[in-house]
Amino acid sequence: MGNLVDSILFQPPPPSRLKENKLIWLQTSRGHRIPAFHIEYNNTNKLAAPPITILYSHANAEDLGCIYPWCKYLSRQLKVNIFAYDYTGYGLATEEGKPNEANCYSDIDAAYDYLRFQLHIPPEQIVLYGRSLGSGPSCYLAAETSVARDEQTVGGLILHAPFLSVFRIVLESGCTLLGDQFPNVDYIPNVEAPTLLIHGKVDKVVPVHHSRQLYQKLQEESRTPPLFIDEMGHNNVQLVVRDMFLDHLKNYLDRYVRAPLMRKAAAAGRISRNRR
Repeated sequence: MGNLVDSILFQPPPPSRLKENKLIWLQTSRGHRIPAFHIEYNNTNKLAAPPITILYSHANAEDLGCIYPWCKYLSRQLKVNIFAYDYTGYGLATEEGKPNEANCYSDIDAAYDYLRFQLHIPPEQIVLYGRSLGSGPSCYLAAETSVARDEQTVGGLILHAPFLSVFRIVLESGCTLLGDQFPNVDYIPNVEAPTLLIHGKVDKVVPVHHSRQLYQKLQEESRTPPLFIDEMGHNNVQLVVRDMFLDHLKNYLDRYVRAPLMRKAAAAGRISRNRR
């Protein structure tokens, strides 16, 4: 059953290519080697908040080569660093194994650990962004960092066209069924990070009610104003209403991620001055 679901759920495109000098190779806990890239935004404003890094989990029929130009553009527009990775079985990781739920979780864990322990980025400066399929690993990691006693929660969570769970895309079920995958609806109540939901109202792949129900499952303090857009589908929000899309992202990052970082930095500065 699991292999059948995986073969339907995961549809990797023909592998695209990125120059080797743009790639970082990560080792996952399941023994796979997956590629990633890190786009750094050069902020010359010395008074700006500490830099934000978006950990980007892409959609189903994409790989790193497909999304690199978009991530480069998004980095400039949002003034953030972007770290993206490929799932096992996608892109240059096609020889590493088959994509499945457990591998996706291991993949995002490897990406997050690289940010935390190789680049030494604090959790509150990391924002998870999951689009469609990518909402699965993103919800998982946001919940994991929220409940781990020895780990701070991440700075934010952005879910773009997310689903309640895989089976719930085609079945109306009030509970997680045996064999279901990526049960975002079960993870989302544990998420403590400020969460933004983005969805087209005429999405025929994942209907907008998935995002509406995820929003209701969020803790009250984790809710931020969602972006549900008239006449938009599953793949065209960022293309057709790009200005609206970017403005909402900027407002979310400024209010719910940068502002707390600025307050924390200011408080640390006051403590440092008082100790002199």
